[in-house]
Amino acid sequence: MEHYRLRKYRGPETWAQVRKAYVAGESAPSVARRFDVGLANLRRRAMAEGWTRKRIAERLDLRPLRGGADDPPPALMALAELEAMPETPRINPHAALSKAVRRAAWLVSQGKAAEATALLRAAEALDRLKWAAG
Repeated sequence: MEHYRLRKYRGPETWAQVRKAYVAGESAPSVARRFDVGLANLRRRAMAEGWTRKRIAERLDLRPLRGGADDPPPALMALAELEAMPETPRINPHAALSKAVRRAAWLVSQGKAAEATALLRAAEALDRLKWAAG
């Protein structure tokens, strides 16, 4: 008796959902398990159709600027302003954590799982610190 390998066929709707989840930041093995597609198949299709994270970042021109203007980037400007203040502003730790969780839930609803994960990790780190300074 000969052994025949079963082939999985996933329609365009499934691959559209796979693409959306992968581009949103979910890992390839996680997406492959969730949608029951082969991992190698997912990676091959992502490369062939140009929806790898690297290609999307190139299309959106998210490369860092080198040798730009003398002004610091906006994130560093906010940090410089904070350091120039005489005293660090006080923040209610419970309010900050609940706001981070609400923001993470909103990010997940927008399909931005990677950003939500990063935000929740930061919130967990702050919770572990128990806001000892305050």
